[in-house]
Amino acid sequence: MATKDEFVSKPPLLGDGELVERAQKGQVAAFEDLFERHRDRVYTIALAVLGNPADAVDVVQDTFLRAFKKLHRFRKDGAVSAYLYRTARNAAIDVLRSRKGVHTTSLDEADGSPKPIPDPGDTPEQAFRRRTNEEALVLAVSQLSEEHRAVLVMHHIEGLPVEAIAAELRIPAGTVKSRLGRAREALRRKLLGTVDLG
Repeated sequence: MATKDEFVSKPPLLGDGELVERAQKGQVAAFEDLFERHRDRVYTIALAVLGNPADAVDVVQDTFLRAFKKLHRFRKDGAVSAYLYRTARNAAIDVLRSRKGVHTTSLDEADGSPKPIPDPGDTPEQAFRRRTNEEALVLAVSQLSEEHRAVLVMHHIEGLPVEAIAAELRIPAGTVKSRLGRAREALRRKLLGTVDLG
């Protein structure tokens, strides 16, 4: 027999637009919810561009600080996620430009930085293999040219279609496809013999 508690519905999750509206009215918790919802993706984008966890954390902080300062400009029906992901990507690219010639570190070299959390079901060998593969991929992406890294991150991490990337970068869709193909091929060459798929 069903209990009374089973019929109590949980409050629906608020959309980004509702959270923006509440944050604009001074509800700090609403902005915190936006942060919680999008921080992992923002971090992933920054890490993919930079290859350095410590710098990626700085970009996350910078991205949300910029968003907070521009909160009054957001529209309830606007795409907050698109703004955050674009801001993170641009901020990460700015960091790269400012450190031209500076070595990017792998996840092992960044003391005290966030590490990928292994699946609790993984054996130690599987966890080690997964971490090693992730580190190799992040390092390989960070070594791509800026134009190849940008389209790769926009398409495979931000999930933008080719046409949207073309519009944002103001280049033909064919150029985006070409850069994606070259970026994938460059990654394949860099990772050949490095990533353990077994």
